[in-house]
Amino acid sequence: MFKFLETFMVVYRTHSFSLAAQQLFITQPTVSNQIKQLESQLHTELFERKSRRESIPTEAADILYKRSAKILDDWHDINTEIKDLQTNEQSHVRFGISQTVSRIMFAKIANQISVSDPTIHYDVMVSNSEGVLSQLEEYKIDLGIIEKPLVTQNVRRTSIGKDQLVKAGAPTGTWITREPGSGIGYYTEQYFREADIHPDRLIHVNNSGLIRRIVSTGVGQALLSSKDVPTGVEVQTLGTAFIRDFYLLIRDDDLDDPLLKTVAEIIKLVNQL
Repeated sequence: MFKFLETFMVVYRTHSFSLAAQQLFITQPTVSNQIKQLESQLHTELFERKSRRESIPTEAADILYKRSAKILDDWHDINTEIKDLQTNEQSHVRFGISQTVSRIMFAKIANQISVSDPTIHYDVMVSNSEGVLSQLEEYKIDLGIIEKPLVTQNVRRTSIGKDQLVKAGAPTGTWITREPGSGIGYYTEQYFREADIHPDRLIHVNNSGLIRRIVSTGVGQALLSSKDVPTGVEVQTLGTAFIRDFYLLIRDDDLDDPLLKTVAEIIKLVNQL
């Protein structure tokens, strides 16, 4: 049942059985079979098959989607509590962080957690900013840390630090940037608009570390954190308009969770040191 719900949620978001299969690394017939079994158990149709490429959610699917994330989160909590009984782990947090956060901030957070409360156990998933928010909304993570100023219902966003973006690299006419949905991608597009830049060539790379390495070879330019510029690379400061915030994300219904409140305070402490 839980595997069926996970598959259902991906189909619901993509409106496509084939895209869901690609994201889940399973075959399309497997996706179709799981949805059919779920529909059979619920005695209702969840998707209207408009074409081979598009499946439109029904009203029943809308209701199920709103509840599925919470059901899966509760199931995860049950598994975690049972595992904790076996391993004596008392505190466990699932982090979702952006790639920039993973490169320049999270190591400090990990160290501070170890110093402040070594009984806290955690896992970390790295994605782009929109991916982190999506994981939080779907109860796949407990806390998110991103740099793109995303807003959504039922999620509290708190600034936990500042970061200066700079233009780095050789002005060859080539720009390297992240994929849509990422923080760097968002700010690069903003810079292009404000500076009226039309790159001769635009390269999208879904890994911040690789962008940094490409820039270091002289291929072109990119926006990078001032804390993440390779040694010897030409840098131009962009000013206060490109000072961005790092944001801590937490669901509204978790604001009073004692463990998450403790971890949030530890994270805020890191940026005061």
